[in-house]
Amino acid sequence: MTVHSIHKWPKTDATGSLLRALGSIRLAVPLLAAIAAILIGATFYEAEVGSAVVQQEIYKSPWFGGLMFLLALNLGTSTLLRYPWKGARKIGFAITHWGLVVIIAGSAAVIHLSVEGMMLARTDAGPVSTLRVEGDLIEVAMPTGVSTEISEGMTEQASLFIKADGSVVPSKVGGLSLLGYSDNTVNTVHFEPGSRVENSAVRLVLKSDRMGQSLERWLAVAPAAYGTMDIGPAELQIVKAEDQQALAEALAAPAEKTASAKWGTAKWGTVDISWQGITRTIDVESSLNQAANQPFEINAEEKTLTIQTTGFWPDFRLDGNRQPTSATNLLRNPAVQLRVSSEGSTESWFVFGKPGFEPIRNLIEGDAIALNLSYNIAPDAGPDAFFRIVVDAKNNLHYAAKSSKGFKSGQMATGESITPGWADFEVTLAEYIPNARVEREIVPLPKGAPEQGSPALLVSTGEHSQPTWVGWGEPTTVESEQGDWYVAFSPKLLQLPFSLKLNEFIVERNEGSESVAMWTSDVSLIDPQVEETSHRRVWMNHPTWFKGWKIAQAAWNPGDLNQSTLQVKREPWWVTGLTWLGSTMVTIGVATMFYGRAVAKKFKKVSDFLDVPETEEEAESGPSIPLLNALLGR
Repeated sequence: MTVHSIHKWPKTDATGSLLRALGSIRLAVPLLAAIAAILIGATFYEAEVGSAVVQQEIYKSPWFGGLMFLLALNLGTSTLLRYPWKGARKIGFAITHWGLVVIIAGSAAVIHLSVEGMMLARTDAGPVSTLRVEGDLIEVAMPTGVSTEISEGMTEQASLFIKADGSVVPSKVGGLSLLGYSDNTVNTVHFEPGSRVENSAVRLVLKSDRMGQSLERWLAVAPAAYGTMDIGPAELQIVKAEDQQALAEALAAPAEKTASAKWGTAKWGTVDISWQGITRTIDVESSLNQAANQPFEINAEEKTLTIQTTGFWPDFRLDGNRQPTSATNLLRNPAVQLRVSSEGSTESWFVFGKPGFEPIRNLIEGDAIALNLSYNIAPDAGPDAFFRIVVDAKNNLHYAAKSSKGFKSGQMATGESITPGWADFEVTLAEYIPNARVEREIVPLPKGAPEQGSPALLVSTGEHSQPTWVGWGEPTTVESEQGDWYVAFSPKLLQLPFSLKLNEFIVERNEGSESVAMWTSDVSLIDPQVEETSHRRVWMNHPTWFKGWKIAQAAWNPGDLNQSTLQVKREPWWVTGLTWLGSTMVTIGVATMFYGRAVAKKFKKVSDFLDVPETEEEAESGPSIPLLNALLGR
């Protein structure tokens, strides 16, 4: 067997010494130890602060990228120093090390180039084509005359990273300083004089010595949401009486309600359905309380209309996420949600008990169904206990109070206190503004307070300006000496090249018990460009792929089986190829090192190449690669 002549590395050459240092095991061992320690620490750190913070502070940081690049450089140089790669051990060593370099490159590409986010889909809503990706977004439009890097009248947009300590990166966007962040803030409201239109507002102070409580609340004729306020034992109200008749009605004692009109014992009304000349009536309470909420069916002309009652709200409102909720347990604005299906078409209906409120109709799939729905219910006349401020036509104030002890009414002036009869509560009219304008302010809750608020960003327009909190998802005007700044702090959304429609969310339970065995999302994936629709099923650990995107089941809501949370992820094909190529190379390389010689002895053609003995001289030898020879002066 031929033994090739080997050239020694020049021991005094600076370039050779540098290459040997880069490819030495003395560099590899500390590097691997440092990276392993960082990864272990990052795992525990992620459990405290979440994956988004760890991704930005560690995996996507320049210093961690530098460490991984240095490791790849060490592996690559170490491999080149052992050229020519003859013999099973050297060939396996080279393939393994080059495979590790490819894996490192693929991992870097995954971290920096892949796109991943969450999608919330509902069976009673239309197709979804936006993806909530990691991170937040800020948009800033500055007033004319402010000197920045962008042109006047244009909006600057930037991605935000919130650190674990509440600091924000970047710290400045479009001339606006980003001072901090809180994930638990509340939106407070107060009123100031200066409105151009008449709008009565009052500040009431409620005090109870027995309970040790003192509350301050604002009421205003407009906006309508501040006309009433539920405080637990009673309700606060303010109304405007335009004439003497309206004033008399507002100050009159309400008629006593029967027990059947109270929430909890009342009938929830009925819904009349008219379809194909047939009218049927559904009892709302019975349809919701019956076992498994079985759908109601109407058959006509060999067609079937299916109606399912899916929700009831006694005092219908939309919350901050635009989801249905009930403001109180009183029948103030009763509403029913129904799901209607016929001949491949499905609609979601909201019908309201108040006269004049038109139904809200949403087509989920198919064509519109020709039918009429009406909701029949008598809303509550009012709460059992209340304190009402009445403003007459001359802007004089009156009050009306009801409690279990009786009813009282009369005139009221600023600074005057009234005992309405709710335990020992005392209501004081602290302030009255005839022409009030609304002022909103976001206030962070103290540490340790229940997490009932929403995120907000603290911003400042300059060194001498008062910092302002900007709510998440609430575009805000920030006043300054230069003019008004318009700031929007919002989630980062990505428009997908396709839409996803959740057809059905299926929960399978173990036989004989209520424990969940599996949950599945039945979805339709719609490509609008080619008008292609593909029906798929996604369940845990069984994702599907569509147009290069991976769709996996992420979570579900046991309290709402019309909803499913899906993870949507995209990686360029060559990134996935790098990861698989590197893993394959490592596997082949390790197999060659351990089994190469044994295999070579059985195959004569590769025997001379793989079955070369490795001597001590070869282990210390340098390369015969022309480029390296030139660098080494050989």
